[in-house]
Amino acid sequence: MSITMAWGITGAGCWLLESFEILGRFLKDPNIKIDLFFSEAGREVAQNYGIFKSPVPLKTPFIDKVREIPNFNQDVFMKGFRDIYKWLGIHETRDIDNYLQDVNSKEDLEDIDFDDLFHDVIFEIDEGSSFPSAARAANNRYDFVIISPATGNTVAKIAHGIADNLITNLAIMGSKSEKTKVLMVPTDYKLGEIKSYLPIMLHQDTCKKCQECSALWACKPGAIRRKRGKIRINRLKCIGCLDCVKFCRHGVITFLEETRIIVRDREANAVKLIEKQEGFTVLETPEKVYEFLIKETK
Repeated sequence: MSITMAWGITGAGCWLLESFEILGRFLKDPNIKIDLFFSEAGREVAQNYGIFKSPVPLKTPFIDKVREIPNFNQDVFMKGFRDIYKWLGIHETRDIDNYLQDVNSKEDLEDIDFDDLFHDVIFEIDEGSSFPSAARAANNRYDFVIISPATGNTVAKIAHGIADNLITNLAIMGSKSEKTKVLMVPTDYKLGEIKSYLPIMLHQDTCKKCQECSALWACKPGAIRRKRGKIRINRLKCIGCLDCVKFCRHGVITFLEETRIIVRDREANAVKLIEKQEGFTVLETPEKVYEFLIKETK
């Protein structure tokens, strides 16, 4: 049985890595064809979390290479990426050598090139104002449209019928198809406190502001710079390569540090609105998406 999916990535760190782990499972199935869609914010956030490999040569602008290849970091498709790659700086229990050993001795990925397994990868920056690639979802092209992670902004827009970017268009067009089911994993699923994990963070409160900053010199994309006496990270240049983590002498840079945020009524109510709409199914986690689709495709 052949299954076609469109998977939309929005600009959230919450559920991002878990979504790629689920994508990795589906991509190994030759009967499943997946088109991957990135909103502009989704592409920027994914870049910060190391979803893409650093292109070679580095003189080529990073985003241009990403759009062309797209050159994924193969490790993000494996189980346990977050636990292996998490680095807590001065609060880390491992020393940097043991951390790097763990990162470099990951489970076997069976020599799979996940880049080749995607049917298509679409970036919003290439779509113009009409988002023509999203329109295909209204044409019975997909069995499932999955938006995971879905930011609070994305959920609120879809709940009120606003389709003003690639992913909101994809979801709403999918709901207009007679055969397509639209699945969404909101980052703000219900009221209360939720966990998320941060991208590369440079903690100014513990930064020593070294005259010869080893992290700055190690950063090939030039994302780390000195400005007004402080060492800062330019998020539009950071590619999550972890060179700054490896070379910072004082452990002030962290990756995938846990944080907690509060979901308020406005976000939770938008989720409830979507749950009432025909053609949409809201699920709590990417793992729930996997379980749902396994049952649906038996």
